[in-house]
Amino acid sequence: MRHNRTSIINTALMRVGAQGVTAAFQDAPAAQTAAAAYDRVLTYCLSLHPWSFAMRHAALARGTESPAPGWRYAWPLPADCLRVVTAAADGGEQHICYALAGDALQADAAAVIVSYVSSEAASFPDAFADALAWRVALEIAPYVQQGGGNARDYLEMFERALDRAKVENDVQQRPERVCRSSFLKERMVF
Repeated sequence: MRHNRTSIINTALMRVGAQGVTAAFQDAPAAQTAAAAYDRVLTYCLSLHPWSFAMRHAALARGTESPAPGWRYAWPLPADCLRVVTAAADGGEQHICYALAGDALQADAAAVIVSYVSSEAASFPDAFADALAWRVALEIAPYVQQGGGNARDYLEMFERALDRAKVENDVQQRPERVCRSSFLKERMVF
């Protein structure tokens, strides 16, 4: 199942014991607090890992600004880029050395293709949605709950959910890594 903004906010509100978001309750203070925290928390959670559902690839256009010292070219990153995962040249086959400076990638390659985590992911797999909802709950608990609840518990639940989401993402993204035995790998069909 894929999750969206409303389902994740509702889950976070439920976890802190607040009313969910419906047409009648969308103006409730708890719902407004969760909605205000959501975008910042989403950006943070997306930037923590190379999520397969948020991966994008782009050939960069050379920028007009001078590169940082030690580099030949500056390549502006896509506006939705949260995290560069890889940079390559020669049709994407050869990985290159690069540095990030502000919103630009600095490299010596005359053409650059990047793989990156995009901020424009709109729906999320279950495990990521669970981690995101725990993080939203952590952020809003002090404002929604009397006494703020136990932040340490929310943080621990977020970290566990994040670890589980990373493992599920990596297994789905690289199924060949699941089978470490060369004997078994040769005999399994993927």
